[in-house]
Amino acid sequence: MESVVRDLGVPAGWARPVEFRDSLALCALHSVFSLRAAPGTATGVVARYRVFRPTADTDGGPDLLRVMEDAGGPARFAREVLATESKLPGTVRVRTMGIHEGLSRLAALDVPVTTAAHLRALTAVTGGPARRAWLSVRGFGPLAWSSLLVDAGPGSGSRPGAPVQRYLTRVLDKDAGTTPVWAWQVLESAARELAVEPGALGRAIWFHESSSVPRG
Repeated sequence: MESVVRDLGVPAGWARPVEFRDSLALCALHSVFSLRAAPGTATGVVARYRVFRPTADTDGGPDLLRVMEDAGGPARFAREVLATESKLPGTVRVRTMGIHEGLSRLAALDVPVTTAAHLRALTAVTGGPARRAWLSVRGFGPLAWSSLLVDAGPGSGSRPGAPVQRYLTRVLDKDAGTTPVWAWQVLESAARELAVEPGALGRAIWFHESSSVPRG
């Protein structure tokens, strides 16, 4: 695992990941406002929402949807509450419009996803329906899904996201046709060598990859 240590450094030096394990609302805001954004943008948005909503750290998706609607819609909420009208990458849509659409679609699934705990439980089994719902939003790319999972603090049973699989494929010089199952097996093996949890290694790789390429 020389490549991992070279790229990430020793585990003791890895940054503590940003996680909102009890708030799908903060997961959505932080992940979407991180996409191709200047450093600190998402942190500022989260801070303003916390000032506006004392219950921010336990707000689910429906809570954020209601807040947006009570404010007069996603665009007005962005302007008057979050003090930003930043657009989704490659679109002219305000980011909160994408968040509203994505959270609404997650809540409408056969197995509704309305909390960060729901997201973790569902993706530990299969991320298919929730992933498709989130990525159906115009302006959300694969990194938008990976970022949402990272912010929710997925458990060690969660499948590696696209950035992690891409990294492992590259450093091991494998063909592009690798699978999430293969990536998880490699991640587990590398984690054992480094004496860390697979989830911690996966998050460290994710942050390395997301800081190396434009986020979107």
